[in-house]
Amino acid sequence: MVTYNSADHIAACLKALRRSGVAVHVVDNASADGTARLVAQRFADVRLTENAHNVGFAAAVNQALAQVSTDVVLLVNPDCVLQEGAAKALVSVVRGNADVGIVGPHLSAPDGSPQFSIHPFESWRSVIASRFGGHLLPVGLRRMLSGQRRRDAYDACRASGPSAPRAPQSVDWLSGACMAIRTSLLTRLGGLDTGYFMYYEDEDLCLRAWRDGARVLYDPTARAVHVGGASSSSNPLVTWPHLYQSMLRFFVLHRRHSFPVVRAAVLLRAFVGIALALLRTPRRRDEALARARAWRQVARIALAADPRTIERQNPCTS
Repeated sequence: MVTYNSADHIAACLKALRRSGVAVHVVDNASADGTARLVAQRFADVRLTENAHNVGFAAAVNQALAQVSTDVVLLVNPDCVLQEGAAKALVSVVRGNADVGIVGPHLSAPDGSPQFSIHPFESWRSVIASRFGGHLLPVGLRRMLSGQRRRDAYDACRASGPSAPRAPQSVDWLSGACMAIRTSLLTRLGGLDTGYFMYYEDEDLCLRAWRDGARVLYDPTARAVHVGGASSSSNPLVTWPHLYQSMLRFFVLHRRHSFPVVRAAVLLRAFVGIALALLRTPRRRDEALARARAWRQVARIALAADPRTIERQNPCTS
């Protein structure tokens, strides 16, 4: 588990894991809200590593991976509470199927509504559909760009009740909020790609797993409640540059032919975002200016994105 200012949520997460009987290793990325102190004082059975600065999600996971001796490792976000039996179910699926490398649970929000935790691999079409959502693109055009595979994945997340699928099903990739991974696979792949500070490391991992011959499954019977975003800042100046930098990296490494289109789409979205933010300035000045600065940073990242430099930064190409 990787934490960053997670004190509001981590106790519930750790209590659920304690009931599951799993050994827990928390890597704290220099939280300023007392997360590490809370873990040390209230959960003495948890192995705790405190980083002097925020090294990012992937690098922190790899720190803990170096000390894993079990055949399966469970990645859990601190704002994710596994329901009774979920951890055992996920581990059992991996151990019971030699061709399975990764399995994730059904995720729901605290209010019980389903979270869209399984997805098809991204394309330039899905990027445009997702990043120009809301009022920027007509609903019909967004649906066409998203494609049937994305709609099918979202329908699977929504499914509930007696008629809902019960058996694990193959998916392209699933949310890193909670996933069980075969340790030998994760080690063979070189861990998570530390070129992603945050965002996209889960999609990247699942794609590399499939290429390595390991299946990625969604188990609808294993369930967890996920708050979402509790270990990331709500400040767009912090999150948006990381998001779009990671997106560009993913397309350079895995969808190189689509990179120019995605880069152009990110630039256009940034320019549209700046214009919309400035139009709102008189009404909500501070928020609008923060959004404009964030979009300017995104535009700089897209303009400076060099595929050759990005490739050289990749520590675990597969």
